[in-house]
Amino acid sequence: MKKRDKTRIGLIGAGHVCRIGHGPAIKADGRAYIAAISDPDLHNRTLFAKKYRVPGVYEDHRAMLENEELDAVVISSPPWLHAVHVKDAAGKGLPILCEKPMATNLEDCRAIIEAGKKHNVYILMGHCKRFEPGHQRIRELLMKGSIGRIFQINIFWYFFIPNLTVGPLAKIAGKLKKHGFDVDREFGFWRYGDVRAGGGDFFDHAPHYLDIIRFYGMEIEQVSCETKRCYPDIRPYEDLAVATFKLSNGAILLYDKNIICTGSPYGFERGYIYGENGKIAFRAAHAYKRRRMNVGIYRLLNIPMDIYKPVIFPYGRKKTMFFRQMKHFIDNVRHENTMKDGISGSWGATPEDSFLTIAWTLASYKSARDGIKITRENLFREIDTFQTDCPHDW
Repeated sequence: MKKRDKTRIGLIGAGHVCRIGHGPAIKADGRAYIAAISDPDLHNRTLFAKKYRVPGVYEDHRAMLENEELDAVVISSPPWLHAVHVKDAAGKGLPILCEKPMATNLEDCRAIIEAGKKHNVYILMGHCKRFEPGHQRIRELLMKGSIGRIFQINIFWYFFIPNLTVGPLAKIAGKLKKHGFDVDREFGFWRYGDVRAGGGDFFDHAPHYLDIIRFYGMEIEQVSCETKRCYPDIRPYEDLAVATFKLSNGAILLYDKNIICTGSPYGFERGYIYGENGKIAFRAAHAYKRRRMNVGIYRLLNIPMDIYKPVIFPYGRKKTMFFRQMKHFIDNVRHENTMKDGISGSWGATPEDSFLTIAWTLASYKSARDGIKITRENLFREIDTFQTDCPHDW
């Protein structure tokens, strides 16, 4: 395809997720190219522009929107800036792919929804796990009742993000920084020390699985949560959180998220779905590795052999979530339908879908703070004015 026929995409935010996710996905699709980027961080925009040979490089996103002829925008700035960036891009009539978390409060979430409606623009929220073939296969199995009634879903998602301010690790990090490699910036650790983020790792990643549960066909009815702040001197928010959710089908979801699980910094991500006729298990590689997800089913007849039967066979990096999400987005921008292995109908996360993930994430924090259970009936009454933009230790 000749360059003049390709979709011109502008990126707002050129940090780590763009370098390992959106950038490679746009390049691999072949129907689009990165026409411009904006990022106030000189290092980020210089590094990204060099890697992807971006012709338009800006410090300010408004200058990019004003000066560049774009067909679409990808927003991967910090979540407290999403509302402003969405409103500005929507005001130009541009389709938008916006990263999660949607925002840090409900007011900004509502502003994003209204911006899309006001300017009649397409907004795809970056809940990329919907595009992972493994989660799609799990959805299909659950929809057809492959393991019967669902009793419990357990999600364990651990990282190890050490304290880099003391001891030998501090010395190593300091030496690397002197040589131009800032560990906090390169791996995105900076957000765990920034009070504007609205929360810790739970706030950053819980929206993924709160959205996936709805993608599976269930709604959340109630939440109860506990959090723990292990390093109050360096992190304003929790280092671990354990939340339990009652679901619309009567099942219980246990979501266990922490960044203090000693081991590989690339983490551990496992899930188990228990039903009356068996269970489904999945194992996901870290998103930065861009590897496929393994899914297996274990029915009652599997007990003698004690093995899972694979229900999806891994196939190719371009079939992983970032690549399929971008294909879906470009399809919508170009009014094409090239994703033959997708789900019929509209299945990308909408702003309204993402709004609910933030609502239940905030409800989890309020549950931890006040020692209460929050139900769907009193959800917005409890959290409508609830703010998390200050250090907490609940």
